[in-house]
Amino acid sequence: MIEKSDLEGVLKNTGSLSDCAIKVKVSKAKVTLTGMVHSPDQKGEAERIAWKVLGVWSVENELLID
Repeated sequence: MIEKSDLEGVLKNTGSLSDCAIKVKVSKAKVTLTGMVHSPDQKGEAERIAWKVLGVWSVENELLID
């Protein structure tokens, strides 16, 4: 089972993402990322991190770039 709080913690503790407002939603094996980041690189990094979580089969990256 995917722990939402674990993924949120990893995102918040990742240096380049620490000041971004990223929200995580978990539904079974699907993770949805919403909120704001500052660059396309940060958007991609957040998605890569989500894919590395054990049990994730799908990532919906709905992050907006500010």
